[in-house]
Amino acid sequence: MVWARCLIVGVYVDDLVIIGGDPHDISTFKEEMKATFKMSDLGLLHYYLGLEVKQSRSGITICQSAYAAKILEGAGLIGCNPSLTPMESRLKLSKSSSTPAVDPTSYRSIVGSLRYLMNSRLDLAYSVGYLYRFMESPTIEHMVAIKRVLSDLVGDLDTRKSTTGVLFFLGSSLITWQS
Repeated sequence: MVWARCLIVGVYVDDLVIIGGDPHDISTFKEEMKATFKMSDLGLLHYYLGLEVKQSRSGITICQSAYAAKILEGAGLIGCNPSLTPMESRLKLSKSSSTPAVDPTSYRSIVGSLRYLMNSRLDLAYSVGYLYRFMESPTIEHMVAIKRVLSDLVGDLDTRKSTTGVLFFLGSSLITWQS
């Protein structure tokens, strides 16, 4: 299979994202879809499922700053003091914490949102993965740790650079990472 002849269509309910190496193939596909379904072409992708997409000649970048702001707002942490790291160094938590329980639905909602945010914030992978372990019966201790992750979301307003992390590339393609 040659990439130039490949067409990938991402479908979510009634939204389509079309990716391909040949602009003619993309146009042909759009015309066939328009002939079969009532649809409109919104042009280049700018926003899709919480991902903000910026396309230029030098490449494509994604970010989720609006999505991150919604998470902060939902957690009641707009304007919180930022932390330098998403988790305390050597933090040790237990499922059998003696601190009072918190609303598990709220905790799960925040952790789930953070897991989706990891699409563009790879530096959160370790801390969110660690705090995911306590979804069954979270306590105040676990919620405090989650709030630390949330207050790191605005740690560097200008560059949005990762706190820590390693990226592995094969050629120019990112294949895996760790944080």
